[in-house]
Amino acid sequence: MRSSECDVVIKLEESEARDLYPLLSEFHRIQGHPLRAVRHIYDEGCLDEIALESDRDCLIVKAEPDYDTMTFHVVHKEDFKSAGSIDVSHSETWRRFIGESFGWGWVAINQQGYLDGILLSFGGITPNVLLIVMASTIKETIIQEVS
Repeated sequence: MRSSECDVVIKLEESEARDLYPLLSEFHRIQGHPLRAVRHIYDEGCLDEIALESDRDCLIVKAEPDYDTMTFHVVHKEDFKSAGSIDVSHSETWRRFIGESFGWGWVAINQQGYLDGILLSFGGITPNVLLIVMASTIKETIIQEVS
């Protein structure tokens, strides 16, 4: 039998959900769009920014080093300044998702209320990639099911 102290169900209040909607709606802007390229931008040796490009838009994920948090937003592809970026589309992390449609996005907020990460799915609704900020740099992790 499980202890009741471990049985926590979180349901956002309507006002809390409204507060998160502008942030989460960025994922709606790229939902169903195929991933065409992934670019890294470094600052002082840290992975500072990742751009996930579709045919018309880019999801920009940026580390905020002062707080070890991240921000993200979608821009039109023409507005993304790729100068100084490195194409990592064929890296171990990203090559399997190129051409796959963006499915879902989730935010990870730590116990102090900081947005430290996001989870992304491509080609379905199961999360495939975790992007998290640690020590002022973005870390990329493939999420795999354990069989």
